[in-house]
Amino acid sequence: MQDRYDFIVVGAGPIGSATARHLAEDGHTALVVGPDEPAGFEDHRGVWAGHYDEGRLAHVLEVPLMTTLLAMRSIRRFDDLRERTGVGFTVPTHSLSVMPRKTAVGTASEWFDADLLSRNARDLGVEVRELDEDGLRAEYPGLRFEPGHVALVQRDAFILNPRRLVAAELAAATAAGAVLVRDEVVRTERTADGVRVTAASGASWRAGRVVLATGAASNATGLLPRPLLMPSFGATVVLVEVDGPDAVDMPAMMYLKYRDGSPLFGGIVMSPRPYPDGKWYVKLAGGSLLDNPLDTAEEIAAWVRTGGRREDVDEAMAVLHDLMPGQRFGPARTRPCMVCATPTERPYIDWVDGGDGPDRSRVIAVEGERGAMAADEIGRLTAELAVHGRWRDTIPHEVFQARWAEPGWTSAGWLAARH
Repeated sequence: MQDRYDFIVVGAGPIGSATARHLAEDGHTALVVGPDEPAGFEDHRGVWAGHYDEGRLAHVLEVPLMTTLLAMRSIRRFDDLRERTGVGFTVPTHSLSVMPRKTAVGTASEWFDADLLSRNARDLGVEVRELDEDGLRAEYPGLRFEPGHVALVQRDAFILNPRRLVAAELAAATAAGAVLVRDEVVRTERTADGVRVTAASGASWRAGRVVLATGAASNATGLLPRPLLMPSFGATVVLVEVDGPDAVDMPAMMYLKYRDGSPLFGGIVMSPRPYPDGKWYVKLAGGSLLDNPLDTAEEIAAWVRTGGRREDVDEAMAVLHDLMPGQRFGPARTRPCMVCATPTERPYIDWVDGGDGPDRSRVIAVEGERGAMAADEIGRLTAELAVHGRWRDTIPHEVFQARWAEPGWTSAGWLAARH
């Protein structure tokens, strides 16, 4: 195995694997280094990834518009990626976004703003149907929504399997010549001719430039000279067992549930998907999305070992029983997840190092919560920046420039200030 590459990508999740693919397919030697998914979380040590999952929505019903644009660019390449690798990672679905007709001002109101979402869809040429309260009831007679709620429907959406997306990206990358190493990078060092990367195993490699695609754990890796302005959180996924794909009649949906002017739930309710244990589950996530700020690898590991917040099970079951009264559900369990946020609500694709030209040896590429559906395009933009040393896309680079935190900044402090 060689020890010198044009590029080393640190992180083998959706963005890292996509970056490695675009680098390799552009004719560059590329090494991608990242740990494999742990077998369990009960005794976990170290960082954790957010893509250990079977179902995400890939649709246009997202804000800001830039998130949707990146997703659309990625989706246009899905067919080619599937055909060339033989790895299926999408299932056609129609996406339903349900929200109260009016909400209080805040993040939830922006994520579930029907007018804004509709304008985004029109700007991208995607047909979205608007349903008022009566239309929602008529379109989905088997589901019971809160009074005063309306909806948007996108008929040509997908359920994206993030685990299998990563498998497809890595298959394409290695087919193009990229080398995959299952290890965890613990140090990067500037050298006279680039960067040296050292892994936990003691192995080391050199490259002209390095891409850090380390996700929500980026600030906890010790690989950055200063923290990104990017709070990270331990999120909880609730998996509710059902008998099979037809056990419940429901679409994949984003649901902001209000009652008497107060929010009760805000997040995803995924139609049944098969999981590695051979069972089918309905997934819910979002109720406690920003309740568990995490900054260090030790904090992340401790959170992961909890398995997630058990209180979210009661909330999830209440949502499902209200949606489908009389429906029988099996046992529910939780899984830990990691998410992060940027103040711009857009990805960071930028230089870690200051200066120009050869002084720029490391690129950071990270997306907060909705990275899987846009990962292929984020990877392409990242690879292009790393290769050419300058921004070349028609979207201005300012849109994706990183923001760096002041010394002493913490995710918990950010959360406290936000509230």
